[in-house]
Amino acid sequence: MTINNIYSRMRFLVAIVLVIVAAISCRKDLSTLDSNKIPGVVIDTTGNSQLSVFQFERLVLQPSVNLQGIPESEVSYEWKVNLLPGDTLYQVISEEKNLDYEVRFKPNTSGKYHHLVYTITDKRNGLKYIMAWPLTVKNNIGEGLVIAESRDGINTDLSHIMSPRVTSGYNDESVKYNVYSSINGSLIPGIVKQLQFTKIFGVDALLGITNNMVFRVNTLDYTYFGKDNDLFYPDSEEYHPQALGEVYQNNLYIAENKLTATYLGASREFGLPFDYSWKVPDFIAANPNSANGYNSYQPAVVISFYDEVNQKFVYQQVLNPSFGDANMYAVAADPGAPFDPGAVLNKVNLAAGINVDRDFVHILKDKNNGNVNIYVLTGGVFNYPDLTPPQAKAVFDVSAAPGIATATKFVILHDQKVIYYATANKIYAIMYSTPTPIIEERFTVPAGETITTLQVYQQIGYPLAESYIPTNNKQLIMSTFGTEGKVYILPMINPGLGNIDQPNIKTYGGFGKISAITPQK
Repeated sequence: MTINNIYSRMRFLVAIVLVIVAAISCRKDLSTLDSNKIPGVVIDTTGNSQLSVFQFERLVLQPSVNLQGIPESEVSYEWKVNLLPGDTLYQVISEEKNLDYEVRFKPNTSGKYHHLVYTITDKRNGLKYIMAWPLTVKNNIGEGLVIAESRDGINTDLSHIMSPRVTSGYNDESVKYNVYSSINGSLIPGIVKQLQFTKIFGVDALLGITNNMVFRVNTLDYTYFGKDNDLFYPDSEEYHPQALGEVYQNNLYIAENKLTATYLGASREFGLPFDYSWKVPDFIAANPNSANGYNSYQPAVVISFYDEVNQKFVYQQVLNPSFGDANMYAVAADPGAPFDPGAVLNKVNLAAGINVDRDFVHILKDKNNGNVNIYVLTGGVFNYPDLTPPQAKAVFDVSAAPGIATATKFVILHDQKVIYYATANKIYAIMYSTPTPIIEERFTVPAGETITTLQVYQQIGYPLAESYIPTNNKQLIMSTFGTEGKVYILPMINPGLGNIDQPNIKTYGGFGKISAITPQK
């Protein structure tokens, strides 16, 4: 046997010995596993197999966690949720053991849900213990007040208030800020100057206007629906809206000094405006009543306004030519009346509305001397097939009223002969049930605040619903701006006197500068 053969056999024997030693070592390690288990975190999910939360409410979870001997200092926590149901993009929402998170996602459609993922990491070895839940987001924006507010003076967001004073069957207080931007990821360009809640072809929606845009938001989830040409037929190159309004089975839109009336309950878009030569102002008096509703009063005339260009009071009997004469006419001159409707010249519209007698009320300011007068015209009388048009009924000179020269906000009550107007920081009441109006101060806002909006609260459906909450037509909704935007609910007491129940005023703060408020159903 050669030397090489001897060395080869020795190397082979050494290799066999090493294999045997390794096998014995492995067998020994396996024998100790039963008594040296790797500790594992246990997350108890009893009662939490599925999660649900109302939109804009807080999701609070305190899971029962057993670290199985791992020191608390050696673990980290993470909660994350996907941004859209079914999406793979997740956002970390907390790094605490327990979760307390305001959910601002839009409500889920049926069968869709988010995934909430909870991860506990053992920092010593990088092991991760993961638990996931399906999360359903429910709609929690119901009847209440929609607040249009701006924090940059350029764009608008929408917030929301629910309270027993503005929400039927509700006993809590809820303020949801920045609802629109949270849902849509953007702001509304421009400053919203008016909002209107309505039903568009069976869908609850908000219509809003800025100086150069009309837009729609669906209130089921506050998602943006469209603007301008999405809401009109035919299309237009530009939109310069003046005002929105509503009467029985007609939504009103005023732009370019023309009136458009479309029943959006049966249509998805506004149609063409009335093609008349009269110039429709921002403020019109529109009688919302109908004999087909629960209110037995049948309006003889639906629309009344003062045309600043043609210097005439104008009326329109009906808005649908299928139900009567839909033309616009000037109120006839009458030198023997309390005022001559044909001789009211050089005026500017400050406000218009209807009063408790269903008269048309117009508040006009003289372009030359600044005098302010309240003009009252009858609502007309209809005895089929003849119409007695509106006629001059009364005129009140309120030029000497305190602050009225600079007042820009007026509220004409429907159920009593009281008109409120606001200066920068005060509210006054005009009581005009007698030949000489009585004018008295009713409220002063706190120092440093300026009034930005003022209106009477009217529940959606007024005046045609069967019943209302007790606060309907019984409280003013006011907003102010100082260091922040505020909403005031001012209860009215002593009908006919315009008093404010000051001890029971309710205030909500934390907004930007408020430019418009509307009730929502």
